[in-house]
Amino acid sequence: MRCLVFDLGAGSGRAMLAELAGGRLVLHQVHRFSGYEVHVDDGPAWAIDMIRAGIREGLAKAAATGPIASVAVDSWGVDFALLDDDGALVDTPRTYRHPRGVEGMAALTPYHDRIAEQTGVQILPIATVFHLGQWARDNPDKMQTVRHFLMMADLHTYELSGVVACEKTLSRTSGLLQVDGGDWDRDVIGWCGMPEEIFGRLVGPGTVLGPLRRELVTSETLAGTKVVTAAGHDTACAAFALAPADGEAFACCGSWNLFGADVADGKLPKDTHRLGFGLEGGIGGRALLTKSLPGLFLLRRLREHWNARTGEDVDFPELGAMALAADRTTPAIASSDPLFFDPADLVGAMQEHLPALQGKGIGVLARSLYLGLARDAAACIRQLGALSGTPIHTIRVGGGGTQDEAWMHFLAEESGCRVVAGPVEASVVGSALIQLVALGAIPSFAAAQEMARTGAAGTLVQ
Repeated sequence: MRCLVFDLGAGSGRAMLAELAGGRLVLHQVHRFSGYEVHVDDGPAWAIDMIRAGIREGLAKAAATGPIASVAVDSWGVDFALLDDDGALVDTPRTYRHPRGVEGMAALTPYHDRIAEQTGVQILPIATVFHLGQWARDNPDKMQTVRHFLMMADLHTYELSGVVACEKTLSRTSGLLQVDGGDWDRDVIGWCGMPEEIFGRLVGPGTVLGPLRRELVTSETLAGTKVVTAAGHDTACAAFALAPADGEAFACCGSWNLFGADVADGKLPKDTHRLGFGLEGGIGGRALLTKSLPGLFLLRRLREHWNARTGEDVDFPELGAMALAADRTTPAIASSDPLFFDPADLVGAMQEHLPALQGKGIGVLARSLYLGLARDAAACIRQLGALSGTPIHTIRVGGGGTQDEAWMHFLAEESGCRVVAGPVEASVVGSALIQLVALGAIPSFAAAQEMARTGAAGTLVQ
């Protein structure tokens, strides 16, 4: 049996075929697309037409290889789209880095504690609740045309199926859902200034929505294809595939570094909000106690800005190797400082933050950045153990960051934990397993997770 996963990241999207054969998953990438973050007059936005085109091309390429039993979409959290009666966009979706998030967060300051307690969301300027509230204040003329609120994966699932549905793991990243994920929080929606009726039916991971839209069935190999929600949030998919046990944390390392533990649902541990953690949706009645930290996008920025300044062409393997070889007394930046949220010149920002970095080469700058990211991660892991009630001894890492040997080294060294790297394609593996449970090819979520534990051992980093 074969299923298709559309794994949408903030930097690129992929169409991945997953085939269940002999009790193991075999993955094959059929299409990759990127370049859909664009700039409009007021800041960064998403070119939805480009994502839509990438998905349709991926669907066609997958169909050319044979029958597809199901398809699902997962994406990053927090970003959303607003649709009118005809299913058209009311406005161009902005990205989580848009400056309106800071404005929206400030405007809702009196409600921060209640938002955190009632929804479990981290109070950060990237949170949907703050962007949506600011959108409502900035666009009163467009409010009357809004009929549906959908987050990114849900938007593209709707375009595949014609069914408006909000998948719970993704919706729980918004700060608009009750802490147990049971329903929309009408208090928070009211504080945003949005009408309740635009927030639609909630569905759980592994829900079969129906067949592909008729116009998308372009070959016989798609005639029986079902659209499944899987887990809309890529983190939930990845955590499911990484399958952390007691005393283990999971980490999704990419543009952002997200660390978490699998916990019982519906109750916020004491000090969750104070320590900057949130409660997100998991699979099979579980929840994910998580914290988002700056991630490897800072290393991309460092490389880009250094190369632009110097005319050099330092690549990522060189960057990591130079960081590992640099002076061991190099100081670490505080990577969570607001100065590094979206710097126009990261080299200059680092030197402003730490004058000791003035005049230093790229190796020292990279080591300072890696160290800062790793020390923030180590502090997060200690806090995670305290909140969950079980000290963390192992970190199971998925995502593109597992391919960065320097990052894996610094993470293991600074945290003092055993670090297991892989699978790189954790989100894809998780989505595929959930689809196969929905189709009945795997009997339960527990059986699927056992497959993940035994079939994707990863690479041990000491």
